[in-house]
Amino acid sequence: MSCIAEYSKDRISAREVNSLNYVGVDNLLQNKLGKAVASYVPKTGYLTKYQQGDVLIGNIRPYLRKIWLSDLVGGTNGDVLVIRPKDVANVVLNRFLYHILSDERFFIYDNNNSKGAKMPRGNKVAIMSYKFALPNIEEQERIVSILDRFDALCNDLSSGLPAEIEARQKQYEYYRDKLLSFKEAE
Repeated sequence: MSCIAEYSKDRISAREVNSLNYVGVDNLLQNKLGKAVASYVPKTGYLTKYQQGDVLIGNIRPYLRKIWLSDLVGGTNGDVLVIRPKDVANVVLNRFLYHILSDERFFIYDNNNSKGAKMPRGNKVAIMSYKFALPNIEEQERIVSILDRFDALCNDLSSGLPAEIEARQKQYEYYRDKLLSFKEAE
């Protein structure tokens, strides 16, 4: 992975972050559910800067599977890794990298290579050594499109769940009508 992505080395002043754009390991949600509004925001010093399209991964207890694809600019602390595709002539899409790193295989790899027992931390060198297939940009776009649609159907309460409920309701009504339709007795 190190040939296509790197850790952010950019810095941002704590004065430029707030509860919406500060990401600590505490407000990254478990099981790949993104992030919540921060309850704690540092007031002084400098933080690791992330930008839109960066992948943020909680580096403490990798088995919690904390990951978020940034849609804004902000800052984070050393317990959150900021991974950014390198600027190498469109070799990898941000969303493709996010899907690769949110895959269960990556979290198993990260957990197996973590250091420490009580509060294991991901191994930053091992993470950058993670290997995966990298198709061309067109194929990445196709894969991302499919995975994004599937994710929306599974997780978006405004489209996926209501659509599924409506489909099951129609199915129920169809079979109910079939079961309750009788031929008239002669």
